[in-house]
Amino acid sequence: MKLQVTEITVKQNHYCVSRIDEVYFNEEVDFTKDKETKITSLLQAAFEELSIINSIVSSSASFSLPQELFVTARLPIEESLLNLDLLEEFRWNLAIMYPYLNWNDYVIEHNEVDGRHFDSNDFALVFALNRKYIKIINDFCARNNLKLKFIDHCHLASNNILNMNLLSKANNHFSIYISQKILSVLVSIAGKPVYYEDIPITSVHEVRGLIKDKLSELNQKHFNFSEVFLFGDSASITIANALTETTGIIFNLVNPFSQLKTDISLLTSHYYTGTNHFFSPTLGVAARI
Repeated sequence: MKLQVTEITVKQNHYCVSRIDEVYFNEEVDFTKDKETKITSLLQAAFEELSIINSIVSSSASFSLPQELFVTARLPIEESLLNLDLLEEFRWNLAIMYPYLNWNDYVIEHNEVDGRHFDSNDFALVFALNRKYIKIINDFCARNNLKLKFIDHCHLASNNILNMNLLSKANNHFSIYISQKILSVLVSIAGKPVYYEDIPITSVHEVRGLIKDKLSELNQKHFNFSEVFLFGDSASITIANALTETTGIIFNLVNPFSQLKTDISLLTSHYYTGTNHFFSPTLGVAARI
């Protein structure tokens, strides 16, 4: 587990990437079992190590969190319900799907989707996050005199790079985020998610077959893409090339910094030249200024 940082500052009236960095936690973190105090302590230690290397100049911070911390679902929408009542309806549905979770402990965000994209009734894509993670981040920001701006899902944060038209002028995007345990699939239209799915994986060798099957399924839903964007620590140019060869569709391993002004001191950094795609979530959420 590691803390990654992308810092954006204003130089000569333009936003500029002024820092790209990462540091590993002193211990592995199990978010489902470890106490809040341990997670907070490890986060603070990692941040202090980063600050020793080079001071953080920003006064605000945004965070992207891994896929496995979120509960996601596609739920029906009752058109007659107001927003608060709709959220309670979501909680009721989620409690049926996941009865072992206390849904009063979760913050729920959703995006309403026009069902005509799927030949169905309108529905909502729901993303839920346990309040304890929000508390940990809030307390961390307060301790370090940082103003908390956003907390986002790593795939949605990465996809924000596409929504800002930094890499693609298309209105519709198909992106895949590959982590060690989860392959997530996201389709967005006009910057809004309309399809999302988490697919558990145990080996990177499963990825090619899973993605090929998912492309075939989405094609049957009338989604046809000439390009797919790849994100995630477990994504690679080797995987991108293999998928392009297998499917005949261009798979683009995203370099999030390719279209942004970047401080000259970073141009020889390995994070900028080698593992830049690792930082898509941090840049995507930082760019929500």
